[in-house]
Amino acid sequence: MADIKYLRLGLFFLLFLASGCALWHTEPKQLVCPPPPQQDCYPAQWNGTPYDTSWDAVKNRDFYYTFSRVKQINSPNDEWSLAFYSYNRAVLTYSDGNRQKVMLVRMVNYDKGTMESGVGVPLEGNAGAFTFGGNGMAFAAEKVNDIIGNSDIYFANLNGNMLEDVVPAGENINKNKYSWESQPSLSEDGNVLFFSSDIGMDTAGDDIYFSVKMPDGSWSEAINCGDMVNSKCDELTPYVTKDGKTLYFSSNGHETVGGYDIFSSEISDKFWADVKQGDIEALKNGNYFSKAENLKPPLNTPADELFPSSPGDYDSLLYYASNQKSGENSMVMMQGGFDIFVRKKVYNPKKIIVEKKKLKEAEVPKVKPTYILEGTVFNAETNEPVPKADVTVKKVPENTIYTETKSNDEGKYKVNLEKNKDYQIVASAQKFFFDAFSMRVDSTDTVTYVTKNVYVPKELTLRVNFPTDEYMNPYRYVLDSNGVESNMTWEASLDILADNIMKSKEFIEKIIFVGNTDDVGTDEYNKQLGQRRVDFIISELEKRGVPAELLEGRSAGERELLPKRPGEDINMWRKRCRRVELQKINKA
Repeated sequence: MADIKYLRLGLFFLLFLASGCALWHTEPKQLVCPPPPQQDCYPAQWNGTPYDTSWDAVKNRDFYYTFSRVKQINSPNDEWSLAFYSYNRAVLTYSDGNRQKVMLVRMVNYDKGTMESGVGVPLEGNAGAFTFGGNGMAFAAEKVNDIIGNSDIYFANLNGNMLEDVVPAGENINKNKYSWESQPSLSEDGNVLFFSSDIGMDTAGDDIYFSVKMPDGSWSEAINCGDMVNSKCDELTPYVTKDGKTLYFSSNGHETVGGYDIFSSEISDKFWADVKQGDIEALKNGNYFSKAENLKPPLNTPADELFPSSPGDYDSLLYYASNQKSGENSMVMMQGGFDIFVRKKVYNPKKIIVEKKKLKEAEVPKVKPTYILEGTVFNAETNEPVPKADVTVKKVPENTIYTETKSNDEGKYKVNLEKNKDYQIVASAQKFFFDAFSMRVDSTDTVTYVTKNVYVPKELTLRVNFPTDEYMNPYRYVLDSNGVESNMTWEASLDILADNIMKSKEFIEKIIFVGNTDDVGTDEYNKQLGQRRVDFIISELEKRGVPAELLEGRSAGERELLPKRPGEDINMWRKRCRRVELQKINKA
């Protein structure tokens, strides 16, 4: 909408602003609250020429751009940003209910990703907007007990799927307990941190600042990027390219197509020279950034575009979030709200100069398109092989059965699979529960055999993760044994459990469910909460066809807490404690 002068997005913590006007869900463009009295935000309308993506327009060019929604990582909820820590691996920040969370993602193609694991963040609250540079990383977080609208920036190290050595960025960046500092972006060498802050909200909107790492490891005072980048409106979600030449960001000021658009500003070489010298006075007074340039349609739309990022060459691949399809929410297509999109640079084959010398056929490696997955099904308690166990392979994300087999008398199984396909493998047995894992081998991998053993338990710990005090609206992913989000949804977990029970129901006397909570709250309250969560899971299994007479539940509340591991963060321990334990009672 061209006449919108000011926009507040209720992006919970990532874009949560302290004005008191906020949406708790994303919607198409609308004016959601009047501007603060002192803010003079009057963006101009962008009147340039959109990028023409029609074939007639691009067929004779050396290259052209395509724009598409990334497959498999979007959902009907909100997906905000991809932060790449290698060329094909990134951290996705997304919304799950009323929480911001993060998930490790592997990009199997430029426009297709697969969820790998959650990230263990030792802070109880919202976390996200990761960035990587040098030998470390930064992220933003709004802790549970913080003042509403406050957000701080933290530094940490990512070890596997756990954050370690988490420390606040310091008072030069995190100004005070009332201010909002978020959406950090580290330079490639880790020596400059760009971020958005509302510290100047009394005279303007949110601005983009930078801070420089000093020789002693401290960070300089925050320096405003100046009026070539910042307007009297809001500037958010900065991203500094790996070559340090360009700053991308979002703004609802300057000249916009509508709402928040993505802009670029060139960074002068002198900026990096002054950073290297540690000349803070020069950096405070220098003019290092070119006038903000709108990336124009079809990348920018009358909806909102935010969080630009790239795994390397930003001209070749540029990722961003947009709610341009928010009116098309679909569980079938797994899209809606804010989704992740990608702009890709494509070279026109007709215009590429092909080298005369071609590889001889013998020089081209031949890669077999299939491989064999094999292993042994073990008893998780005794490590003894389990014969005649069911092994089911499902295609992901279709959730259709690809093949089924049984382990032999020695517990061994073998299946033939296709490369470049995503699978979910589930092993179960008559007197056991199940073990499940995901499997993919890329098409360029020369491997022909993959060995993967599975361990089926007689007692199952199910960590369907609920918001505080909730018992009917779980978070999207179940937790693993460390209290970190896995890549399995709670619905898929219960589907597998229901299938496991139904396959051996004639041998089952009872399935006993025991609900466990953490230590927060009174004993009586936690006992009731644990029972309600058990009742929810039982009701979901009944919906999946499991006979009610097989299911029996009770609550232990906080009376059977797990032992705390040495050095374990209390928030991660509490997540592990929130669980439902299952036991099969088989007929005599």
